Amino acid sequence: MATTPEPYGLRSNESDYFIQDSGAELARLVEQERAFEQALGGLLPEYTDEKAFAASLHRILDVACGSGGWALTMAHTYPHLEVMGCDIDERMIGYANSQAQVGKLDNASFRVMDARKPLDYPDNYFDLVNARWMTVIGTAAWPGAVREMFRITRPGGLIRLTESEDFSITTSPAFERWTVLMMQALKRAGTCFSPTGRTGGQTIMLHRFLRTAGCQHIEERVFPINWSAGNASHEPMVIDHLAIVKLSQPFIIRFGLATQEELDRLYAQAEVEMRLDDFCALWYLYTIWGQKPAE
Repeated sequence: MATTPEPYGLRSNESDYFIQDSGAELARLVEQERAFEQALGGLLPEYTDEKAFAASLHRILDVACGSGGWALTMAHTYPHLEVMGCDIDERMIGYANSQAQVGKLDNASFRVMDARKPLDYPDNYFDLVNARWMTVIGTAAWPGAVREMFRITRPGGLIRLTESEDFSITTSPAFERWTVLMMQALKRAGTCFSPTGRTGGQTIMLHRFLRTAGCQHIEERVFPINWSAGNASHEPMVIDHLAIVKLSQPFIIRFGLATQEELDRLYAQAEVEMRLDDFCALWYLYTIWGQKPAE
């Protein structure tokens, strides 16, 4: 679907995202989308018959869409859909729109928008509103963001959220040490619901956010991605996770949690440990969806 992205420079200062090198992050997200689709076995893996479910939809939105990978693939796979995406980063949106043009996807479009603020879409507009990894909007913004998703979802439509509690559980001591530092940085940045910052804490909140917004018939699934050595997901996930470890260094340093030298050592050690024959890793993704009551 996507061509190799060119660097776009720094992410907007309005965003609290933990990676500021937008060009490198764009490249990472493009590859991550491919890895996720392969590892999860589909775009909507909670549905046994994804095609039948998608056939019932007409208009969908991907909030905080990043590089637009999920939305672009949805538009390509299901041409009958009108697929939209929004993100705070102008460079990400520029890339997503360029990919829609390159792929001649007239049914895909993307706009710059901040998920922490009212969304510029009409009431009762979308059959499905999707959002993944919204943690970076901050704990205070979550309730309002979900209420906005509810507002723009049509009666009988669905809101679908996907989050993870951390960046994986692994047998790499270096990666586990980095995870502790990263979670503490995210806690100090105000994006963790966990009282201690041990995990993100957001997955346990999502049911309440959907219920409080007005959703009913709420369902949930957990999807494990096994990227242990010898598995098909190993190499793509190693590349993805090493990129996160590298790109997050300024964020961790900003909060005084580690020095550049320590983080460089952790990166080098993690790269060795992740490629050992006995390396084991699981990444648990949590998806929850709820329906807006039909009129």
